[in-house]
Amino acid sequence: MKDIIIKSMEEQDIKDVAVILTDSWKIAYKDIIDKDYLENLKVEERIEKVKKEYKDGSYIVAKDIDTNQVIGLSRFGDRIDDLDRFTDYDGEIYGLYVKPGLLRNGVGSRLLKYAKQELKNKGKSKMILWCLKENSPSRKFYENMGGTLLGEKTRNIGGKEYSLVGYGYELKDI
Repeated sequence: MKDIIIKSMEEQDIKDVAVILTDSWKIAYKDIIDKDYLENLKVEERIEKVKKEYKDGSYIVAKDIDTNQVIGLSRFGDRIDDLDRFTDYDGEIYGLYVKPGLLRNGVGSRLLKYAKQELKNKGKSKMILWCLKENSPSRKFYENMGGTLLGEKTRNIGGKEYSLVGYGYELKDI
């Protein structure tokens, strides 16, 4: 396991976060999401999006203690999923990404645990997260981390519909 620190994202981390997000999408979703869409993802565009999201304080980053480089991130907060069937879930993880090449080093599990604890500290009792249905490695990770499969929905990405699966977590026991 890498020696890391997890903390709130700072403004100087925005570019590193945008690079991880862009690279992660291109690698993790290579055989899932439309090739043209992935090839057209630009770090510069992601930087602008992260700058806007940064203002709400919903990002945490994992940094390598030795290099101070961002190696993972998560974004979470109030539930934004609009499906009525999951109204008892009051928190949501919007994304969790680890720098490509550093998977299976404990970074993702530590980010997930930290985000769950932060949501609990904010008074949330249950949280949900969504994952592409065809993303088997991530699904296995969320299941191994105690997530309960709740159901499915679709999401439009680049003009095409993709199936997502939702995983629920109880926060009272952490």
